[in-house]
Amino acid sequence: MDLPVKAKAWDLVGQSYWNSGYYGGPAPEHAPVFTRLLQPGVRTAVVGASTVSLSKAALEAGSELHVLDFAPGILREAGDWLGLAQDRRHLVDVTRTIPPHLRHAYALLLGDRLVNRFSATDLPNGLQGLRDLVTPGGALALTVRFGWYARDLELHEALTPAEQKLFWRPDAGEVDYAALPDRDIPLPTWGGISGEVMREHIRGRGREARFSKDELLQTVSRSGGLECEDVIGAADGTALVILRRVEHHGTT
Repeated sequence: MDLPVKAKAWDLVGQSYWNSGYYGGPAPEHAPVFTRLLQPGVRTAVVGASTVSLSKAALEAGSELHVLDFAPGILREAGDWLGLAQDRRHLVDVTRTIPPHLRHAYALLLGDRLVNRFSATDLPNGLQGLRDLVTPGGALALTVRFGWYARDLELHEALTPAEQKLFWRPDAGEVDYAALPDRDIPLPTWGGISGEVMREHIRGRGREARFSKDELLQTVSRSGGLECEDVIGAADGTALVILRRVEHHGTT
């Protein structure tokens, strides 16, 4: 497969995302829900190799864990860290057509803020791709952040008015990290990931959708074949969205 531009940004940070003192996983309030969903022997996909906390929880629950990602480097490093067999690691871009051998393959799919990393254009395709990975009747548990991240606001405030117009595109509902300037601006620090590595990573992530709860659920509804069962908030501003795969005419 052709390597997506965004994938290079995630390969740049690789295992430093979880091995350098930074925790990028779900909120503590959501842990009991994931624990309830994870069951021994159930074929489970974690989409997003960086979320090793979810993958580790699935292994500890005895689930049949598969890890999917579009970035080969971070997929390899996460798989090695987890001790995951090669046939349970899958290089897949869920915004594109899902390979036949993975369609309807999982009873449970987990993702942590994965949908926040899609561009506004890719968001509908990404939701459809996630849907197509799951067997009818299966569940998708996806954490999301509604609105801007704190870093988005900090970056926006540090930009000139002209730069702000390039960074935030309200017509599309997305930020464009690739538009960030080369000059000094406040960049986040994730454990040992900072400075120029962080700058290159953030800019490489390019366009990312920012949406409200209603906007996301409307996109889910338009995608077809998915029903929302619950939205569970957390103190850190994230929410856990529980979706169920259902069969509707026109979905596959």
